[in-house]
Amino acid sequence: MTVRGPLRGILLAASLVLATGFVWAAFNPAPHTGGDNAGYLALAHALIEGEGYVDAFDPLRAPHTKYPPLFALLLAAAATLGASTWSAFKALVAVATVFGVGVTFLWAERRLGPWRAFGVSVLVAASAGVVYYSHWILSDPVFVLLTIVALWALERGEARSWDPRWIAAGCLAALGAYFTRSAGLPLLVAVLVWLALRRRFRLLAFAAVAFAVPAGLWLVRGLGTGVGDYGAEFWLVDPYEPGLGTVGLGGLAGRALGNGVAYATRHLPAAIVGTQGLWTLALGVALLATAAWGWWRRAREKPAVAELFLPLYLGLILLWPEVWGGDRFVLPVLPLLLVYAAVALEGWTRRLGGGARVVAAAALLVALIPALGSWVGAVSDARACASVVEEQGPFACYGPRVTEFVEAAAWMGGALPEGSAVMTRKPRIFYLMSAGVPSRTFPFVPDPAAHLAEADAVGARYVLLDRWDGQAGRFVGAAVQARPGAFCFVRGFGPGQVGSSQLLGILPPELRTDGTSGPGGVSVAMCPADYLRPGAGGGPDGVGGRAGPVAGDAARIPLFYSSVP
Repeated sequence: MTVRGPLRGILLAASLVLATGFVWAAFNPAPHTGGDNAGYLALAHALIEGEGYVDAFDPLRAPHTKYPPLFALLLAAAATLGASTWSAFKALVAVATVFGVGVTFLWAERRLGPWRAFGVSVLVAASAGVVYYSHWILSDPVFVLLTIVALWALERGEARSWDPRWIAAGCLAALGAYFTRSAGLPLLVAVLVWLALRRRFRLLAFAAVAFAVPAGLWLVRGLGTGVGDYGAEFWLVDPYEPGLGTVGLGGLAGRALGNGVAYATRHLPAAIVGTQGLWTLALGVALLATAAWGWWRRAREKPAVAELFLPLYLGLILLWPEVWGGDRFVLPVLPLLLVYAAVALEGWTRRLGGGARVVAAAALLVALIPALGSWVGAVSDARACASVVEEQGPFACYGPRVTEFVEAAAWMGGALPEGSAVMTRKPRIFYLMSAGVPSRTFPFVPDPAAHLAEADAVGARYVLLDRWDGQAGRFVGAAVQARPGAFCFVRGFGPGQVGSSQLLGILPPELRTDGTSGPGGVSVAMCPADYLRPGAGGGPDGVGGRAGPVAGDAARIPLFYSSVP
């Protein structure tokens, strides 16, 4: 056995140990406030309950067609094996992150040698984005792991005289990446193009069928069904504000330019060092420029799947809506960019002899030192949040705006009649925290007719006017102000006479009036008693509260809810 063999094993083990340390020390037990985390758990719950791959949180329980099912299946398997807490499900993601670093070393080692590959894997493990997303219930770390496994296995298969076992493993990993995130489509295309360029037509036919059948079934399943669709949302100026309209081909060019600047100057450096500023802007631009040269050196010689995948994936994230951009979408290509940067540095410093190692080490430290500083801050934040979570509950770290929402969801889970549905800002989190009350996001428009029509379509009798991020105030508040006679008051949550957040009832069509509003607030009547379960506690000053349901009583809702925060 050569010296390189034991060295490879030692450095691989060191990479895994360091990655484990980075992830474990910065582990934050609080749930993420994004809906995707709860959405994946809701999908897993539906699978466990035998309902199929449906949006269990939605009142219509529509088939889910937006997120591919592999990550939800992994969560369902973890739940079947006993996982039942936020931290337990997060552990699955943390493990995927650590293994992703290990496979990054194995793939990079084939291209750079053990020491440079070790430097790449250490920087990946310490990167702010990798550490941050390692403790949320999101599919990104699993997607990154499967993507790098695919690149490594396919290159290994080619190096071993096109060993069909490795090629099959790489194709299976690529298909798994696609069924983890739709952004895996460029990887499938890259594999097929690579096999065609290598003139491996038998393997190409095998891969094409292996990809086309399950991917085609998934695409067909989503035609005309489900809530939310990437294809339709792609053309919106802002998927979170559909009223802004769509973009054309000219708009895509402007979008690509805007995304390109954002990724080069903000998202890429933030994924590595976790901060923004003039020097991080320079870091992002320098890394991209260096990686582009390294990519070109490899691509013009004999492009492998990685050389094909990188431009396809970057093209995808440059063309989609700018509001979707962020450091999380850098993670799948971060190992590639670092490897290509190392290739470029190796070419530029080859004549320096031993000095090339000094240059490579200095380049590594330029990014690694600030990344470690960001990690130290993440560790401090995680420890502070852990103590708050232990004392006050899982969402306590996020302040009263979020805890009011969680308090309202938990209360409604025991107080609303069976079969109730609610319009909310965060329907997936609401579903989990209310122990199964279905919910639909209210329309992001101020028109009361749109809110009432959506509520009627899904059978929702309630809407939560919360303070999560101001969107409820902006849209629901404006709708209530425009037509207060279509709503009634159930209960308030948080400080104030009627609470800072209010649960409103939506009156049936035959009882709706226009109502009136005056300076300083909007008056809505108290809801009838049947808006709560018999014996359910209401208040403060709401249905079932201290005063009880009194016909003609009204609650005063502050007008600030209709203003833009």
